[in-house]
Amino acid sequence: MRIEGLNDFTSLVSKQKNEKEVKPFSEVLEEFVADVNYDLKVAKEAERKIAAGEVENLENLMYQIAKSDISLRLITEIRNKALESYQEIMRMQV
Repeated sequence: MRIEGLNDFTSLVSKQKNEKEVKPFSEVLEEFVADVNYDLKVAKEAERKIAAGEVENLENLMYQIAKSDISLRLITEIRNKALESYQEIMRMQV
């Protein structure tokens, strides 16, 4: 059995890191917005089922509603932080 040296291990790890696809921030944000939109649609359907009495698993429906609420709060905070950052940059003097 051949044991690789530490230098070989470092090059192996760096090769693996370089092989990972790096998505642009705008693409990641678009995917997140789409996920939040999907969560909101699922929650709306869950609320409709609860109101209509079509409840098979109330715990699962309540989970979907809570998940969409948390997703919406998170994306709202991301938007607020982005706006604060933009305003801070605009206040900088060049």
